[in-house]
Amino acid sequence: MTDNAAYEVPSAGGLFREAQRYAQASSPASRQPSDTGAQASAQPSRQSLNIGAQNVRVTQFTAVGLTRARNDFLHTLLDSTFKAQTFQQVLHESREAAGKLQALGIAKQVNVALDKGPHDGVRVVFRCEDGSRYALKTGVNVGDDEGTANVTGRINNVWGGGEVLEASYSRGSKTQAAFQGSLSVPVNADPRRHIEVSASQTAADMRPYSTHDEVRRAVGVAYRAVGSVLTHDVRCSAMWRDICNLGSDASPTLRTEAGHTVKTSLAYTVSHDSRDSPTVPSRGSLVRATAEVAGLLGGLKFAKVHGEMQTNQRVGTDFVLATGVQGGVLVGPGRSPLSDRFFVGGQTSVRGFEFRGIGPRDHNDSIGGDVFYAAGVSLLTPLPYVQTPALRGHLWANAGQLALLDDRGLMRKTQRGVRDEVRRFFMCPSVAVGVGLVYHHSMVRVELSCGLPLVAALNDRPKPGLQFGMGVQFL
Repeated sequence: MTDNAAYEVPSAGGLFREAQRYAQASSPASRQPSDTGAQASAQPSRQSLNIGAQNVRVTQFTAVGLTRARNDFLHTLLDSTFKAQTFQQVLHESREAAGKLQALGIAKQVNVALDKGPHDGVRVVFRCEDGSRYALKTGVNVGDDEGTANVTGRINNVWGGGEVLEASYSRGSKTQAAFQGSLSVPVNADPRRHIEVSASQTAADMRPYSTHDEVRRAVGVAYRAVGSVLTHDVRCSAMWRDICNLGSDASPTLRTEAGHTVKTSLAYTVSHDSRDSPTVPSRGSLVRATAEVAGLLGGLKFAKVHGEMQTNQRVGTDFVLATGVQGGVLVGPGRSPLSDRFFVGGQTSVRGFEFRGIGPRDHNDSIGGDVFYAAGVSLLTPLPYVQTPALRGHLWANAGQLALLDDRGLMRKTQRGVRDEVRRFFMCPSVAVGVGLVYHHSMVRVELSCGLPLVAALNDRPKPGLQFGMGVQFL
């Protein structure tokens, strides 16, 4: 389900027919003798044309075939249905409740019927097929210059209220081992709002971009709400990081950063996504912003803000023009921790440069930065003699810059002064242009580009020529 997607609800056609039959059967006019003439026979017809406004109340609910749902959960799910006062409201709320059952995986299919209930009310009947309880799947994830294979086990509807218990294990070209477990619980029987508790451990080899390994262990709780326009995510987490297994040629900066750090943080993300595809969109826009504050319960202290915006629009009938902008800043007392810094460069970031190939370095180690920006423009074109729309031509131009906010970066004392360093940071980005191919797979975007770096700093690592990338998010 995408960020702004709503759950599907059953068709209303059958419900309206059920409601019309019930209204005609229960209306006083339908019980009059047949010899009352044309006036009596016409009255039910007029009532049936406006059954949506007829006052009714739901007095009974029956679920057939639903074996794994708690009574208190169903009471919450159907609260709005029992409060409905007209046929129109009953129809709407019944369909909403049925859609929620399916979206939460409690039922695979729900057929809704209306019947005459006790006390001159309406009985709502759900005929259901239980959803799958267990799932086991394997897959491959790509992105950030890495491919990983994973296996995921899942238990749906753990306690009869739409809860999901999930555990996954993965290994990759840089990820030595990663484990994650989570428990997701819907709020007020709503599939668009969840509370999630999670725990994870990841061990990653950061070579060849930085000569060290990093182990991360984290626990957290999050609240996520998907609205019709905006998606909100609030996350509180505690993380223990260990920079270890330094290489013999590790830089002095990396040796200083080595060891254990603890972070407790509160993060809030708000986003709006109207794109028709998350990988190769042809129209729509994406706006996302994240703010994080660390040190609330001790450990490292800093504030971090990151935002991105992307627009896509058709030019003519076969061309798509896409623009993207990203930026972020990290501030705190003293020097920032390596594990929380920004990194720029690579096929999914600023093309034409190596992965993490833009910004500060110490010897052969990429050490990241506290402030960055990146911008890109792309034109997707049709290809001659190619019939499938999944394969497109790609013209692009990317630019970006990354720096530290300390005496090693923008705050260092030079003859030009801090103001000149800041001006050069914004006015002199690293730039690359290129052409290539884009393939739109249902799950991933695949790019093959031939890039030409035009502007690069002394610390940058440009990568002219062919560059291959796979992932979901691209600049």
